[in-house]
Amino acid sequence: MSEIRTYNSISEYFEHFKISIPQEIDFTIHSLEILQDEKLKKPPLFRTNYFAFLLIEKGAGYYTIDDNWFPLKEKSFYFTNPGHLKSFAIDKKWEGYITTFTLDFLKPYVARPVAEEFSFLLKESIPVMYLPNDFFEELKSIFNLLLLDYNRTNTYKKEILASQLITILYKTKALLRTHKAKVELKNRPTEIVQEFNSLLNRHFLDILNKKQTYIWNVQEFADKLHIHPNYFSSIIKNETGKTVKQWINTKIISEAKASLHKSTLSITEIAYSLGFLDINSFSRFFKKETGISPSQFRNP
Repeated sequence: MSEIRTYNSISEYFEHFKISIPQEIDFTIHSLEILQDEKLKKPPLFRTNYFAFLLIEKGAGYYTIDDNWFPLKEKSFYFTNPGHLKSFAIDKKWEGYITTFTLDFLKPYVARPVAEEFSFLLKESIPVMYLPNDFFEELKSIFNLLLLDYNRTNTYKKEILASQLITILYKTKALLRTHKAKVELKNRPTEIVQEFNSLLNRHFLDILNKKQTYIWNVQEFADKLHIHPNYFSSIIKNETGKTVKQWINTKIISEAKASLHKSTLSITEIAYSLGFLDINSFSRFFKKETGISPSQFRNP
């Protein structure tokens, strides 16, 4: 199982992808243009020890938090809290803002305990909010001012940034009370099955065209889909009644039968074309799955 990394700051997160994002305090704000590097279009699952608020003016994609999946589009607003398993994907270039902070940065500037004043920060997860134009423009102006002050030198820089951040938090608190966030929790398990089937077909096409030299295992398929392998395996089994391994084996047999029936390739050549190292291992596998040998199938 591949390691799921936990990052203590956004600069540490970007450093993992060999991108330098300077950070001096436990608060940042950036234009979403910082996410345009190809390595960040669909990164692996990760966790953070900081909060992140994102305001998306333009673009499309999705983000996941634990087992929840949310589409992202124009005028999306959402935040993530520390500790959760998360991921995102950018399908169409994002424009907007991302601000990050820790409770340690916030606490000195909030009169009441943060857990009482902004209890929503400590909830398990909050769905993406798709904002009406007037509210979006209001938040956008605050984020823009934050960005300007973040890039200025000022004796009271922390205090100014904290004050504006608190304004955003109160706006979010009011939004959660008055604006009914439209939850577009699509049927993610069904989509995972569809994505896996599509990936499986493309992978075998690459195998047959010699663009890949071996058949991926469960871990590698999960990595390509940016899903935890245990979650991936359970979804496929629960939704289809077959394991990932059974789907892979079924595909191997299907391609093998097609080649044995329609092509003039030798059995050895077919074995190699499907990623087997020798004809014996291919013959054993074929007989185990079908009950007969490749030669018996070809010449009944």
